[in-house]
Amino acid sequence: MLKVPTTCPICGKKTHVAVVKCDSCGTTVNNKFDFSAFDRLDDKQTEFVLSFIECEGSIKEMEKKFGISYPTVKARLSDIKRVLGLDDRGKSYRMQVLDDLGNGDIDVEAALKLIKNKEK
Repeated sequence: MLKVPTTCPICGKKTHVAVVKCDSCGTTVNNKFDFSAFDRLDDKQTEFVLSFIECEGSIKEMEKKFGISYPTVKARLSDIKRVLGLDDRGKSYRMQVLDDLGNGDIDVEAALKLIKNKEK
């Protein structure tokens, strides 16, 4: 099944749904419908979010399930936060990484990988 594009393939601006039609009776509703924040995620990101929920937020379980490292899990989550518009909470990405480093949540090597991955 195709996903409704949330950005225009020509100009890149935000789109909206204008018509909703019932498959059963053919009723149509015309209006300007907004998308859910989750509609902005691509298929890979959606799968990652669903797996994260399935793993009950365990980064260790996500590492095992996808065969990826802690910094990669964090980088993917950060990317998803950016797409969902949740990363602009007054802190830059680098400051968040430095806070994680300062709190002992990650080591220097992981912090460097997270910053390098973000800048690619």
